[in-house]
Amino acid sequence: MQIVKLKPFFSEKIWGCSKLKDFGFEIPENKKIGEAWVISAHNNGMSYLTDGLFKDQALKTVFENNRNLFGNYQGEYPLLAKIITADDYLSVQVHPDDQYAMAKHKQLGKPESWYILDCPKDAKIIYGHTAQSKAELESMIENGKWQELLKEESIKPGDFLFVDTGKIHAITPGVTVYELQRSSDITYRLYDYDRLDDQSQPRRLDLQDSINCTIVPDSKSLIIQNAEKKIFSSSVFSIYILNADQESEFILDEEASWLQFTVISGTGTINDQHFKAGESAISLGKLEPIKVTGNLQVIISWIKK
Repeated sequence: MQIVKLKPFFSEKIWGCSKLKDFGFEIPENKKIGEAWVISAHNNGMSYLTDGLFKDQALKTVFENNRNLFGNYQGEYPLLAKIITADDYLSVQVHPDDQYAMAKHKQLGKPESWYILDCPKDAKIIYGHTAQSKAELESMIENGKWQELLKEESIKPGDFLFVDTGKIHAITPGVTVYELQRSSDITYRLYDYDRLDDQSQPRRLDLQDSINCTIVPDSKSLIIQNAEKKIFSSSVFSIYILNADQESEFILDEEASWLQFTVISGTGTINDQHFKAGESAISLGKLEPIKVTGNLQVIISWIKK
């Protein structure tokens, strides 16, 4: 088994800032970079392998041409991992489920999750809504009753939230998250605080698609405070938070074909290879136990067989 690092893609956003520099990323100067796509085989933002036999090749290319190294997984590369830093409110969004996304976009839907890396004291995040029927949802939107409609949840570093399809959500100012999601870029914008684009026009909204996809009444919330070790496992993805100063080995307790790694703090080694905060990697080949040293904290993710 090899563990190969990846070069991220940086996405400029109206709500972006320079905080990704805190993770050691060399982001472009004078640009509002909101997202580092640290593990991505999506055409809208590609990661590239940094060493080994596939150095400088796109993750998508390596995956599609060497499926034997990924357990012969069929279909597109299934996951997308980001580090998101916000200097302003993100638009309030909702993502479609598989059925809706396939019918309209010929793509799968976009369930996602957030692990809170940093946030202001007493921070809150938009997560859910109060409408009890589609008619009430439409009425509250039409009349601009956003404070009544949108639910907020208190957050702190170390919390985990699963954002299923159909769940209204938005990251708020000063919040930094690690986001693991389905490799999809379908986002419906429900509300954007009346912001203008660079042409001084109101930013695009996707009101009808948002209403169509929102689950009413609100879907069940899944929030884990002080998340540790194996925090989430589903058919979509599984996530483990490993602290190297508490455990020196990771042995997978589910069947999977490969692993993803993102170091979110500290420094150390993963299978004798040096890592620091902000670096991400994938495994290639037959899975083996993972040995770690140092004080690094790493998020390990995978798809269950």
